[in-house]
Amino acid sequence: MSLLPRLNFSALTYNAAQWPLPGKALLGCALAGLVFVVGDLAYLGPSRQRLQHVQAQEVALQQQIAHKAPQAASLEKRTRQLELMQAEADALLHTLPGKSEMPGLLEDISRLALANGLLVESVTPLDAQPRLFFYEQPVQVGVTGGYHDLAMFLSSLGGLSRIATVHDVALRRDGKLLRLDLLAKTYWHAQAGGRGGQVAQGQPFVYDSSGLRDPFQLLAVQVDHLPGRPAGAPDLTRPRGILERLAVDQFEMVGTLSRGLQAFALLRASSKVHRLAIGDYLGPDHGRVTAIHERSIELVELFPDGQGAWRERPRTLVLNVNS
Repeated sequence: MSLLPRLNFSALTYNAAQWPLPGKALLGCALAGLVFVVGDLAYLGPSRQRLQHVQAQEVALQQQIAHKAPQAASLEKRTRQLELMQAEADALLHTLPGKSEMPGLLEDISRLALANGLLVESVTPLDAQPRLFFYEQPVQVGVTGGYHDLAMFLSSLGGLSRIATVHDVALRRDGKLLRLDLLAKTYWHAQAGGRGGQVAQGQPFVYDSSGLRDPFQLLAVQVDHLPGRPAGAPDLTRPRGILERLAVDQFEMVGTLSRGLQAFALLRASSKVHRLAIGDYLGPDHGRVTAIHERSIELVELFPDGQGAWRERPRTLVLNVNS
C-alpha cells in the first residue's frame, strides 16, 4: 500500500481555479519557467552548440585572412616577377644550340690547354644525359701542369662563348707537376626550337697570379709571378725545344757557369742538368731567358689574357741553396 498520495490533476486544476490571484500568478510563472527550461534543453541547446562552432570557425578564418592579406596584396607583383622569370628562362632555352656541340667543346679545351702550357693527359666524351628541357653533354678532362697555369686554364674555360660549366674538380700532385681532373659540361636543346643564339655573358673572371704563391711549392724555391704587360703574339711556327716541354716549376737552378764573357745558367730537371744562355727558351709559355745572375735567372713568358691578346709576364727562378 503506497504511502504517497496520488496526484489528481483534475482536483489540482479545480483547486487552482479557486486560488487567489497571487497564487495563480505564482503557478503561472512556475509553469512558464518549466516550459522555458524544457524548450531550452530540447531545442536551443543544439543550436547554441552549432553557434559556438560557427563562431570558432569565424575566428580561425579571420586569422587566415589577416595572415594572407599581405600575400594577396603582393600577388600582382609576384605574378609580374613570375612572368619575367619565365620569359628569361624561355630566352635562355632558345639560346641553346639545336644539336650537340661536342666537337667544338673538345677543340676549345685543347686550344686553352695548349695556350696555357698544359699537357693534355685525357679527354673522354661521355654519354649525353637527357633532362626535362635540354640535353647535358659531359666530357672528362685530365691535364697536367703548374699551379698557376692550371688556374689560368680554369679561368679561360669560364670565358668561352658557348655555355660550358665545370664540375667535380680534383687537384693532386703528379711528380713535380700537378694533375687536374674535371668534368666539363655543355648543353643543347631537347626540342627543335633551340636556335643556338649568342649567350649574353657578364664580365668573365680572369685569374691573375700577381702576388700569389704556388701552395704546392716550398717558399725557398718559389717562382715569382709579377704583373703582366701587354705584348705581341709569339711565333707559333717556331720549333719548340726539349726544355719547353716541361713546366718552369720543374726546374731548379743549381748554379752558373762562365766561359769568357758569356754566362750560363745550370738548371736541373728530372735528375739532368741543362745549360742555358741568354735568349734560350724554357717552359711551355714561350719563356725566354733575359738575364743570368749568380743566384737567379730572369725569364719573360707570354700567355693569353683570355680576350684574344697576349701579355708578358716576368719570372725569376732563384738558386736552390740546398742543391
